[in-house]
Amino acid sequence: MSTTKDTIYIDVDDEITSIIDKVQNAQEGLVALVLPKRAAMLQSSVNMKLLKRASEKSKKNLVLITTEAGLLPLASSVGIYVAKNLQSKPEIPKVAAASSAIDELVKAGDEEPKSDFDPKAAGGLAVGELAGDSLDDKVPAKPELTPLAYKRASDEEEPVMLDNSDKPEEKTDDKGNKEKKDKSLKVPNFERFRTWLIIGVIVIILLIVGFIIANKVLPKALISISTNTSSVNSTLAMTLSPTTTSLNTSQLIVPANLQQTQQTASKQVATTGQKNDGTPATGNVSFTLNTDCQTKVPNNVVIPAGVGITSSSSSGSFVFITQKAANNWAATKTACQWTSNSVSVISQTLGSLGSNLPSSGAQFSVPNSAITYSSSQGSATAVAIGGSAFADGQNNLVQVVSQADINSATAAITMPVSSTTKSTLTAALKAAGFDPIVATYSAGAPVTTNSANVGDAATTVTVTETITYTMFGVKESNLNTLITNSVDQQINTTKQTIQDTGLNQAAYTNFVPTSGGGTITMTTSSTVGPHLNIAALKAQIAGMKKGDLETTIEQNPGVTGVTVKYSPFWVSGTPKNITKITIDVKKAT
Repeated sequence: MSTTKDTIYIDVDDEITSIIDKVQNAQEGLVALVLPKRAAMLQSSVNMKLLKRASEKSKKNLVLITTEAGLLPLASSVGIYVAKNLQSKPEIPKVAAASSAIDELVKAGDEEPKSDFDPKAAGGLAVGELAGDSLDDKVPAKPELTPLAYKRASDEEEPVMLDNSDKPEEKTDDKGNKEKKDKSLKVPNFERFRTWLIIGVIVIILLIVGFIIANKVLPKALISISTNTSSVNSTLAMTLSPTTTSLNTSQLIVPANLQQTQQTASKQVATTGQKNDGTPATGNVSFTLNTDCQTKVPNNVVIPAGVGITSSSSSGSFVFITQKAANNWAATKTACQWTSNSVSVISQTLGSLGSNLPSSGAQFSVPNSAITYSSSQGSATAVAIGGSAFADGQNNLVQVVSQADINSATAAITMPVSSTTKSTLTAALKAAGFDPIVATYSAGAPVTTNSANVGDAATTVTVTETITYTMFGVKESNLNTLITNSVDQQINTTKQTIQDTGLNQAAYTNFVPTSGGGTITMTTSSTVGPHLNIAALKAQIAGMKKGDLETTIEQNPGVTGVTVKYSPFWVSGTPKNITKITIDVKKAT
């Protein structure tokens, strides 16, 4: 049984429901009910059972503080502890009496005691004082009852009904009128009391919820820490490799993604070239062979077909091509000259030669290299002389493609604006999950194709130019890893830490495309400051007052100042919940 108890003083006018509510609402597990004299509401076995059942249901240990002999059998029948006063040891009364003895006790409880109890005087006293009187009065001696078995309330014995109403005092010798009932001893309105009790509970709950929100949910702390920082520069010559899947920190090989796009532009121009696609001039010549007069008939001398012989005029030189070999020689009047058979020739230039057409007696120069002379005796030279009349050729001028036309069209091609191409490549790299490096943007050599070749007959020619643009992208995490490794080699990592790698302000230079990849140099300026473990620092300062917090943080090396802001306005201390604490480490400017 618990050593602490709730003491409840019962008034003579309290109903059994009111007594049960007081027992159930008691805070302690042990409840002492201090009963007044003439506690009529408990002189019913039914009410006693109700009181016992309510105490068990609310898990309360109930003790009746009374000296009323009439209540002892009823308390014993239901198993309720009884004590004479608040200092006595409680026990279940060991009483067993015949039904007649019990009836006498019940009757004794119904009778008005011939004592000095004055209702008017009792009306001005507190319940506790009335109860105290019951404890302080001398208790009459307990009657000795012969132990007999009696029926308990559970045997469905008809309960002894007691009159709980107030009875008027008997007439005294000195007063002839009945005393009026004291208005201060009114029965309380239990329904109204319960309504106010519910309202009070709701208000208490709202106050508790509001207190929790105001002191647990809303409070926040923003802590700004100023530190001494310094800059550490890193220059990294990296290799961008689209075929590599993992970062090589020792050789600075970075996995990269290569995006390409092509831009095509065309230009059409009118052709300016021209050629004569007519028929050539034709004729016949014979060769005169001049020897050193020591040579016999030069039948072993041959001027083969396909030899170009030249006819000169004031307008220029024109070449005719022999169509068969000259190899049949006959002696002339001069013993040192020999004449060949007639050979047909065709002008090398198509079209009409006009006034430049050779006459029938015109001479043509023959290159010495054209004479095949196997004799070892002497030497020979040849001259071609026109024979029958020459027939002029026909002109047929045709418009053709010239190299100048190709060059003009190429120069007139206009490619789309490069910024549009950059935007396309940048979007493609981001969609693939890579951060674009704009410095790797490059345009390949133009590839040109023509709709017609130089010399082809055509009135127009179209030149198409295609340029392939490329850009590389890398993972930001890989670049941060390379920068961190470089900086860590330059600082004392036990005392300093990187606050900003400087990747967002990195400069990229010296990009050189290679087969399938490229090399580039990245230069960064990283910010380093004192080594502050933010998570551990939050746990350390949680729940601290502002002054203690500032002192704790300023003890860290490199910290130059601490600014603390609490919100809302009523918060005066750091929240114990670390998720409500924000720490901002400011960089030196």
